[in-house]
Formats: sequence, C-alpha cells, structure tokens
Amino acid sequence: FNHVAFTTGTAVGFVAAPERVSAAVDYKAVASDIDKIIGSDPDKGPTLLRLAWHSSGTYSKVSKDGGSYGGTIRFKEELAHGGNAGLAKAVQWLEPIKSKYADLSYADLFTLAGVVAVKAANGPVVPWRAGRVDQPVEAVTPDG
Repeated sequence: FNHVAFTTGTAVGFVAAPERVSAAVDYKAVASDIDKIIGSDPDKGPTLLRLAWHSSGTYSKVSKDGGSYGGTIRFKEELAHGGNAGLAKAVQWLEPIKSKYADLSYADLFTLAGVVAVKAANGPVVPWRAGRVDQPVEAVTPDG
C-alpha cells in the first residue's frame, strides 16, 4: 500500500508531537487493512470519508484546537448528533482494525480511513500524520 503520504512529527494544532506516535503501529499495514474494507465494498469508501470529515469538523483554524484530535466520534453521545446519522456503521467497520492494532488511536484510524478513501476513489494523495491522542467521552462536543 504505497499511495498514502505518511509523515510523523509536530504539525499545526491537533497533531501530537512525535513522541506520541506509536512505533508499535505499522500505519502502512493499517492503511492496507482499510483499503481491503473499501475493496470488499466500494460503497464503504464515501462513508469512511464522511466519518473522517465529521470527526474533524470541530477544528478551529483560529484557536488551532478541536478537530479529530480526540477520536470522540466513536462515542454514542457524538454519534447521536444529527449530522452524524449513519456513521455508527463506519465506526463498526473499523473496530476489527482498532482491535488488531492496540496502540492505534481512534483519532488516527478515522482520519487515515478518510485518506485511504480519497485515494481509493482515484483522488489525490493526501498528506497524513500520526499522533492524535484519544480523549474520554467527556470531550464530546454538544450537538449543533
């Protein structure tokens, strides 16, 4: 799986410093596993892209916070937000991958799924960095 630009390190805002990137996770293998999900049913690609988009939707360019940093869309409280209707199934599709790579954060998994989905749709290579840290349910933003 060679078509995802993988980088690590510090990035603006929500991406953690390199020490938070788990050396135990083979991110190319994760991307390959995501690609297999899409390959088994190409209709899953757009839903995985939507999951990545909605998990990142609270990012603020001004304050450089929010976004997919916490992976909170995995919680039923956030999945219940009106705009997230139908995304629980995408989270479920990715659960076996999360189980396979215990040190992988949900936040990295969801964003990487979006990157892989773009490429599977013959889109451009999207630069991506690992290092997002999952947050507890208390970090879920209010609906609206």
